[in-house]
Amino acid sequence: MELDLKLTADDCIGSCRSCTTVGSCPDRVVCRCLGVTEQTLITAIATLGLRTVKEIRVATEAGNGCTCCHRELDAYLAVYSPSLSPVICSAK
Repeated sequence: MELDLKLTADDCIGSCRSCTTVGSCPDRVVCRCLGVTEQTLITAIATLGLRTVKEIRVATEAGNGCTCCHRELDAYLAVYSPSLSPVICSAK
């Protein structure tokens, strides 16, 4: 017998439905599969200078389960990651 494991958009939302913005609820579970909280993500992104979902996965394990939180992880990167612009050196 085969199980239907299709996820809906509601399945991919963190566990705290009352926190509407990124960074508003430190205890919110963003990665439901591995139980990674918003505070863990923000701390890792800010202190380790993470810039990609892959880097988040390595540092925190968030996103290593069903992967449906990847869009949300991108939102945290957009707010808390260091500038994604390359450093340009104009020394001549």
